Amino acid sequence: MNIRFLETVIWLSELRNFRATAARLNMTPAAISNRIGAMEQELGFRLFDRDARDVNLTAEGEAFVEGARDVVRRYHDLVESLSPQNGLEGTLKIGIVPSLAMTILPGILDIVRQRYPKIRISITTSSSKGVVQKLEQRELDIVFAIKPEPTPNLRIVDICTFGMFWISRSNQFPGGAEDVLSRDDLLGRNLISYESGSYNYQQIINYFTEERLKDATVHYSNSLTTTINMISAGVGISVIPPVVIQKELRTGELQVLNTNAAFPATSYSAIYLESAATRLITLVANIAREAGRNFSGNFSDSLAYQD
Repeated sequence: MNIRFLETVIWLSELRNFRATAARLNMTPAAISNRIGAMEQELGFRLFDRDARDVNLTAEGEAFVEGARDVVRRYHDLVESLSPQNGLEGTLKIGIVPSLAMTILPGILDIVRQRYPKIRISITTSSSKGVVQKLEQRELDIVFAIKPEPTPNLRIVDICTFGMFWISRSNQFPGGAEDVLSRDDLLGRNLISYESGSYNYQQIINYFTEERLKDATVHYSNSLTTTINMISAGVGISVIPPVVIQKELRTGELQVLNTNAAFPATSYSAIYLESAATRLITLVANIAREAGRNFSGNFSDSLAYQD
């Protein structure tokens, strides 16, 4: 029995499928089955109950996996602590939401490139729900997304918070940015909402109430870039972080609306699985926090800040 055997048990306990575990470890399902069988024979008890559709840990297996995670984590910590930091290498699969991809991602990549030149990075951009789902399915190593509710299996490192403001095309309101607009004023315009089920979609519902939104004209977009283009085209108004449209604000193409009811800010975090934590993942999470601090320092606290 060695570290690779322990890692096999951990992956199978989480994926609960021989084929998925084999694909993740670049092995065949038969090889995974043989490895588990050899371990069970050596241990003298069954780690898993198997049926045609699923694989589940036995009571003894649950206790074993808990200890195996600790052993594997300590092993990787030991190996990485003895390696020079600038010698770290490998591929890191990162998921990121568009608002962070347009703002702090360049800073993250620049720091990684300077400090760890041998690290290769693969980027996936999607909604918070999308990247977190891919993280849970082990398709990504770490994600930068809207801060989730804490759970025992997630490690969460705060990156930054962006202010959220209603934005329109500059000529859409006769009074410009000087007028103080109420919720009713906003509801009198076409709204561009986030995709149904997303965090900020729910924030918009909370801001207006679902009942009042029923009579409003609401368009939906699952792309921040598309939303910005729709605002620029005069399709409607939307609530987004002004830090992502600095160019459009400078040129006067778009404007921030002055409202009498503030929209809640959005907080972002680096998120990774407790069971998959490595030194590299932890380092990149802290780099994201550093990049968030550097970026936020260029703006007033109403637009961007870090706790």
